[in-house]
Amino acid sequence: MRRGRFSTVVAVLLAPLAFSSVACNGDSPSAPGSVLTTLRLSLADSAAEVGQFTHATATALDQHDAPIPAGPATYVSSKPEVAGISPTTGLILAIAPGTTLITATVDGRTAQRALTVFASAVRINEIEPDGNALGGWVEFYNPTDAAVDLSGWTLTGPDIFFGSQLPVGTTIPARGYLVVDESQILFGLDGDGYEFHVFSRHGVQVDAHAWSAEPATTFGRCPEGTGDFVTTTVPTRGSENACP
Repeated sequence: MRRGRFSTVVAVLLAPLAFSSVACNGDSPSAPGSVLTTLRLSLADSAAEVGQFTHATATALDQHDAPIPAGPATYVSSKPEVAGISPTTGLILAIAPGTTLITATVDGRTAQRALTVFASAVRINEIEPDGNALGGWVEFYNPTDAAVDLSGWTLTGPDIFFGSQLPVGTTIPARGYLVVDESQILFGLDGDGYEFHVFSRHGVQVDAHAWSAEPATTFGRCPEGTGDFVTTTVPTRGSENACP
């Protein structure tokens, strides 16, 4: 047999062995691909304040727990009166205090996460109007065990479209007080026939008080931070109210 013809025969005989070797190495064209196995749901915030927007994101995972492309997600809230959610984008609006389950569905796979909605517990605690002068002030009280960030809260008079924002970094300590002087409030604190409103950074009214005549002392909540406004016996700026 000629040498060239022998080489051709050997190459033909070895070809199946080479193919078997490739297949054993797991590179066969018939190897199974990634399939949707589970769904992961994440919330930008696990707790949201009333009026706050947040977001849900669904991620499809394969059998190796790796993200893969999949069909669009559909979102739903178990208690839309607590938080509403866009069924296509996952945008959430916190509406009222409570807890709701956010569910995402992709190609028959589902995932759930709980979202808690809360309302701020900070309240107007004492007000000293000062007529047309600038000696008045408003005191806030935080009844919770944690400091609260009041950055961006808005204070207004009767015209709720005209007010003053609390600066970034404004906080009220746990079980503590914050006093805002009238000089920091654009509209002032008139003595007779006036009202005062407080809005969170999300545009939700947190508290308000209206009066028809200026008190001899101050208006204060009795009991502290929770009761109705009464005329106090003496002003107690930055401390517990002097209830009659």
